[in-house]
Amino acid sequence: MFTLCQLRLKLQNQTQVLLKKLLKQLVKLLSKKVVKRREVRQVVVQTLYQMISAHKDLDINEAVAYALEAGVFPEEGYEGIDNEYFYELIEGVRSKETEIDKLIEPYLTGWSLDRIARIDLIILRVAFYEIFFVSKEEVPNNVAADEAIELSKFFSDDKSRQFVSGVVAKVLDDTKADNE
Repeated sequence: MFTLCQLRLKLQNQTQVLLKKLLKQLVKLLSKKVVKRREVRQVVVQTLYQMISAHKDLDINEAVAYALEAGVFPEEGYEGIDNEYFYELIEGVRSKETEIDKLIEPYLTGWSLDRIARIDLIILRVAFYEIFFVSKEEVPNNVAADEAIELSKFFSDDKSRQFVSGVVAKVLDDTKADNE
């Protein structure tokens, strides 16, 4: 037979075990993986930005960790990237950066690459990569352009959004003419 004190102690222990289990499940529910394409693009932009703007050389894992923990979603509790497209975008933009920059330059009326805000340049690089190097079935050109505008709304001000919008509108006009 249990004494009242022993019963209370047993009940407290069971309550603590139950609370720990509930807390663990709650943390699991609250921590999300980045899976939506828009979120993927946001983390890609933040990651690429960190890789070119950091005071020290960051590898992709350090830059992604920064983007998830302190960059794009600091309060959201994102625990990682669960999307192959993320890695395709990062590697694609990085490996074709020079080629992409050459594609962007003709659309910069009165501007040069080194005068563009870094974040806007990265947004344009992602958009141009999707327009020129990703299959149209996977990402139609108009989706790539719309996403670039959304990224500029997320990361920049109205002037940057207008600038990015103007550049991607020009490239869409040209790619439509090429496809006709």
